[in-house]
Amino acid sequence: MRRIDALELQDKLIIIYKGMQQRRSFEKFFGKDRSLENDFLDRLLEMDADDLIREAIVELEDLIGKKDSYNHDECTDPFECIVNRESVEYKCRRYGIRGPEGIKLEDLECILSRII
Repeated sequence: MRRIDALELQDKLIIIYKGMQQRRSFEKFFGKDRSLENDFLDRLLEMDADDLIREAIVELEDLIGKKDSYNHDECTDPFECIVNRESVEYKCRRYGIRGPEGIKLEDLECILSRII
């Protein structure tokens, strides 16, 4: 896997993860909003895919090989350091995604088709 493909996949998984967290928080306080429906995120939430996505993000960090990604002394949880390194809005703009609610399965299929 090329480094640039791993970085794009990681960024999109971070967008998905943050989108899932955002939807959970929104639903907890306001209930389900039909205007924010996203079948892809809804299916991931139903499957409880959080742990799988977290592990994939950390594994991709090893493939990317960023030396300055996080400092073990300053960061007790590497996942949190990786996910919070850049804003989700910045990542979305980088790939032309309007926001976490705009992520679709096709966004991952595109990158995976280049890898496989």
